[in-house]
Amino acid sequence: DVCSSDLAQGARRIADGDYEGRMHIAGRDEISTLAQSFNAMAAGLQDRERVRGLLGKVVSPAIAEELLRRPISLGGEEREVSVLFVDIRGFTARCEGTLPGDVLALLNRYLTRVTEAIEAEGGVVDKYIGDAVMALFGAPLACEDHAARAVRGALGVCRAVAVLNAELAAEGQAPLDVGVGINTAMVVAGNMGSASRMNY
Repeated sequence: DVCSSDLAQGARRIADGDYEGRMHIAGRDEISTLAQSFNAMAAGLQDRERVRGLLGKVVSPAIAEELLRRPISLGGEEREVSVLFVDIRGFTARCEGTLPGDVLALLNRYLTRVTEAIEAEGGVVDKYIGDAVMALFGAPLACEDHAARAVRGALGVCRAVAVLNAELAAEGQAPLDVGVGINTAMVVAGNMGSASRMNY
């Protein structure tokens, strides 16, 4: 049977972030009923952490935290931000005659390097649009030096692509030529779309 010390030990595991453990319930007394509720709570917390982890892979972790922090609604707030765009020049022509799996492998290598360079300066990748990347500096987390961070992020992207191009040359592949653009302006930062499906 479950005793109060078992519940206390389970609570300590939960506090340490271990949501896997469950109480073995054999009786029908008040402690067993409490243990049943405890198991349901642990399962709910485990599901929430799994959703948080998945959400952080679908959108940036900063946007995921923003979405989880407050009720989700359509609309937003005006703020000045810097937006960085990166695009591979001539990528459509390069893909012609190339196997789709090879195109995807190259894109993933490139997007990984670009994303790392942007995030190193506190930028948030808002979306991937084929071979293009749109990143935000100053939203959803406000920062006063967003323009400088965007410029440093752009320079980091250029360095990252240069390293990738050296690797591609060693593999006998053509280099990537990227274009980078930055714009700083007032925007409405928030959720848009419909009540059932929205983007930040």
